Amino acid sequence: MNRNVEEYRRFKKGETRMPEHLKPKKEESARLYKNKFVEFISKAPFGVPHIMWLIIFFAFVYFSFFHTTLNVVEVLVAGFLGFFTWTFMEYITHRFMYHTEVDSEGFLEFQMSMHGNHHHYPKDPERLAMPPIPGLVLGAVLFGLFYLIMGIYAYAFFPGFILAYDAYITLHYYQHRIKSPRYKPWKKLWMHHKAHHYSNPYSAFGVSTRFWDWVFGTMPKTANQKKEIKVEART
Repeated sequence: MNRNVEEYRRFKKGETRMPEHLKPKKEESARLYKNKFVEFISKAPFGVPHIMWLIIFFAFVYFSFFHTTLNVVEVLVAGFLGFFTWTFMEYITHRFMYHTEVDSEGFLEFQMSMHGNHHHYPKDPERLAMPPIPGLVLGAVLFGLFYLIMGIYAYAFFPGFILAYDAYITLHYYQHRIKSPRYKPWKKLWMHHKAHHYSNPYSAFGVSTRFWDWVFGTMPKTANQKKEIKVEART
């Protein structure tokens, strides 16, 4: 049995406070890849992907309004659906792709490369958003898929999707880089994500919204949230 499955079972039995492959380390950051090019493209200052996605968002909005036959209502509705779709995809990806423990070393390596390293170094400022090169590749694939499914409506759907993604990476960055705001709704969102990292990585999968955790019953227990407030005070 692979170590991730063993650690998951130990965690569920209460034999360990945190699975070893998801435990935060004391260091803020570390070199993760031996290959210099891979290491280089695996990180970026937050402002780089943030600005990149905003530019893409405005470009698609402009194209939707002035270079397609879609009317204003169609653009707005498709954009809203794109925004809403991202929130669901965020939850599904985080829960079932990054936190499903299976008896496969290959899948564990994939999880560690894509997400596990973030659990080890949750405050690394250059790895809190997908860097530009892999982000552009994945974005192009997703737009192509959307276009195959919905045709011309993809030009309006995609910027809504991108805007939601940019909101997600912005919130994610600040959740790890600044203390919880005093404004109660924001504070709850901050505590929600910190509970995922420091109390129970198999709950609180939403980052930009707690809605899907509420829908699917993966909200963290109140006791864990209170515990996390104490953890935050020490960080």
